[in-house]
Amino acid sequence: MTVAAVSKSAVLLRAFAPTTDVLSTRALAARTGIPRSTVHVLATTLAAEGLLETVPGRGWRLGPLLVGLAGQIIERTGLVAAVEGALGGLRRVPGQEVHVGQLVGGWTVYLHREAGHVRPPMDNRVGLRAPAWRGGCGKAALARLPADEIDERIARLCRDEDLAAPEHAALHDELAAVRRTGYVVSSTFQAGRTSVAAAVVDADGRPVGGLSVAGPSPLFSRAAVARAAEDVVEAAVRAGRQLAT
Repeated sequence: MTVAAVSKSAVLLRAFAPTTDVLSTRALAARTGIPRSTVHVLATTLAAEGLLETVPGRGWRLGPLLVGLAGQIIERTGLVAAVEGALGGLRRVPGQEVHVGQLVGGWTVYLHREAGHVRPPMDNRVGLRAPAWRGGCGKAALARLPADEIDERIARLCRDEDLAAPEHAALHDELAAVRRTGYVVSSTFQAGRTSVAAAVVDADGRPVGGLSVAGPSPLFSRAAVARAAEDVVEAAVRAGRQLAT
């Protein structure tokens, strides 16, 4: 496969957004600007290697090989192992959930969830990726990066995914507040839901991701936010210590 073909294959894989499970050859061509005939050849090759798979009558979706490849990256960071044993007691109120998200470029990828009995549940299902500036786990992690690196990660994601960039000054003001307090209270990921999140950092002080307590906004009175903030910060510190070992 030529360098150009590899590049185009990467463009095809990136076309599958978090809310887009299946794309036809026509849809892939429209999203990527790659001719339909080329899309078909590349997609067929990627499917033969397990990077895509066919959905009869509908098109293509991401293939099973990506699960194993992603699993190696997740295991390498150690975030899931680090939070084991660090999350006990975080859900103090029925209906609250606990989320763990890994920072990957400008994305948050949700790796763990402990859900309460509220219906409907939150959108933070395991495996979901979302722009890091939209949710509590991502904001907490971004706040531990230098400002120029934050801007670079956001710019790259928005360019690659054709997303509108967040309002620069407002985001940096919010992240500055996160640095001062050590946690973030966010209600921007899902309407009617609030999360209280803190960053998990490695031995070098670099953010690996974040963990949060979240749920319906009425559950988060001022006292509940203060209690949740204390809990998530303590849990994030414990997870960071585990990462260091």
